[in-house]
Amino acid sequence: MSGQELKVADAAKAMTGGEGRERPAWLERVLARPQQFKKFTHDVRVEMGHVTWPSVPEVRSTTFIVIVTIFFFGAFFFVVDGAFGRLIQIILNKFGHSS
Repeated sequence: MSGQELKVADAAKAMTGGEGRERPAWLERVLARPQQFKKFTHDVRVEMGHVTWPSVPEVRSTTFIVIVTIFFFGAFFFVVDGAFGRLIQIILNKFGHSS
């Protein structure tokens, strides 16, 4: 056992009352957290090594495509909204109540 594991084991023995008693389940879960976190960070590093990162030209071209698409749909919805707004205004003027 390493020095850190011995300290944790000694602390657990002190909390449970010695060698003969079994530690509570909640204490086992709490004491397992550092190892779980260490495994998690290791797994993240391994998976990040498998990632294929795009090149700068690929990022520029896809960014350009996204910006052009946003402007296209913005203009499209501006025209459609204006047309429907005008149509509704005509309908309301024609069939609306006059006081």
